[in-house]
Amino acid sequence: MLLSYVFLPLDSYAQKSPIKFTYSESRALRAAERDNKFVFTFIYADWSMPCQKMFNETFQDSSVINDLNTNFINLAVNHRRSKKFLDTYEVRVFPTIIIFDKEGNVYLRFVGFKDSKEVLSMLDKTRFQNRYLKQDLDSLAKVLHPRTVLPAIDSIRHYRDDYSAKNLIKWYLDSRKDWADSVSLLLIKDNFALSRKYLKYMSKNHDLFYQYFDPMSIKENIAFHIYINSLKKNIKGRPKFNYKPVRRWFRKYKLDDVDKMEDFVRIKHLLWGRGPSVRYSVNLIQNYPETTDENVLFASVIRLLIYSNSDRFDYDELIYSLRTTLDEDVSFWRYDALSLLYYKSGQDSKAQESIQKAKARAKELGEEYVPTLDLIKDKIDR
Repeated sequence: MLLSYVFLPLDSYAQKSPIKFTYSESRALRAAERDNKFVFTFIYADWSMPCQKMFNETFQDSSVINDLNTNFINLAVNHRRSKKFLDTYEVRVFPTIIIFDKEGNVYLRFVGFKDSKEVLSMLDKTRFQNRYLKQDLDSLAKVLHPRTVLPAIDSIRHYRDDYSAKNLIKWYLDSRKDWADSVSLLLIKDNFALSRKYLKYMSKNHDLFYQYFDPMSIKENIAFHIYINSLKKNIKGRPKFNYKPVRRWFRKYKLDDVDKMEDFVRIKHLLWGRGPSVRYSVNLIQNYPETTDENVLFASVIRLLIYSNSDRFDYDELIYSLRTTLDEDVSFWRYDALSLLYYKSGQDSKAQESIQKAKARAKELGEEYVPTLDLIKDKIDR
């Protein structure tokens, strides 16, 4: 249920908006019950450019204005004046849009900037006569079983939102006594961050997960999640790299490759700042080319491209290391990364061959591909 507390007057964006916003949650709920309407709630931050953009663009659209003012009770929530609201509904991103039903239950939830078409589409969902919109998630979770839970989650994600889908996943898993079936394992693997007990289960029963999923991906997920949750800052307030908690966790649950994971975690850590150093980029490509996080691998390749001292490293060795990861199921991005290393080392014809293979692989997958080399060739120092 919605909590009852009054918001102070909001800033000029909300006050001057053509949308008829109210600033009191209790008043919005009373109006929704009286008029049998949903409550459209816009949670924003003064410093957020996407929020300002929605006030200046999305909420100026005549179709959005008409639909919201005619069919909804509209509530604006300034994050600075409603911490209790943010905590209650776990709002971490601005803007966030929550649509409540007349009883005050969360009906739909969306995060990030939305243009007028997207807002109109979400408003239309309140008019769908679909059981995945109408049925309470708690009651839905109780009747689900392994054969129906995955389609139900997809439907909830489609008709409602990711937030509701994650809640359904959590309710479903928590209602089961045994997670050893393949469906539960898949849900835990993809949503282990929802609860620490899922992470512990995945760590303790890693051999079981290895039977169904790529072991390297499992270990990467565990390593980086443990690192993130144990992260501390130095005296300057910057994240301080500390791999010891990961080592302790891997030792506790008898997971292997903990030394190999360090390059992966360190590169991810470095990407938050100026990017990975040359030394760690080389270490990762040489010793850990099979990483499932291709963003990390690609960032490491890019770091080497702009490094001026091209004679310092054996690029043939790095190329060979990356080539060992290529197989018929590989993504086209690995061929693209290989083309960059070939070009950096002066092997232009092989760079073009790799680009052609990347194009062919992208075509097989039905995905668009623009060679990175064409975009950054003039920036590569060789």
